[in-house]
Amino acid sequence: MKKPASRHYPRRLELNGTSVDFRLMTTDDAAALTGFIGQLPVHDLLFVRRDISHPKVIAAWLSSLGEQVTSLAAYAGDQLVGCSAVVVDSWSWSAHVGDLRILVAPEWRGVGLGGVLIRESVNLAVSQGLEKLTVQMTVDQSAAITAFEALGFQPESVLRNHVRDHEGHTYDLALLSLDVNELNALASGKGMVTAMND
Repeated sequence: MKKPASRHYPRRLELNGTSVDFRLMTTDDAAALTGFIGQLPVHDLLFVRRDISHPKVIAAWLSSLGEQVTSLAAYAGDQLVGCSAVVVDSWSWSAHVGDLRILVAPEWRGVGLGGVLIRESVNLAVSQGLEKLTVQMTVDQSAAITAFEALGFQPESVLRNHVRDHEGHTYDLALLSLDVNELNALASGKGMVTAMND
């Protein structure tokens, strides 16, 4: 069983001239999460391993909170504008590894929200005792790849024609990872510090 998250939420940060509240996701976020996912471009959903546009997948995500999944929700007022998830399979041979997923509303890109969600998720992973984080995205999502690399993630591999969207188009999938054990060395030069101070 993984350690409980030791970060303290909610947290508030000013982004894009608006107060954004970050808190741990709960089942109470179901309606907001469903609406948020429904407004995302389909290509964005390829960031995650399952088709989260399906209600059963959303339900499974929410039912796994606190066990296999630790998720953050970012709200501007009552609108969900971004979220993250650190997913761990505690029964696998890779129980020390978390799979990181970040989703940001299109109108909130380029203002630092994604970076905050990444940093907060890394801090959560550290507090849970994880040793490595992985993230995946299609290779054409260059802005996202750049954001992760700027925070210390390194390319691991590219899987050819690994994902297929609803229209049957296939895409190459890039896998990046962060060795959490090297976090202290990265912190001084690559921004891996507590995103919002206690």
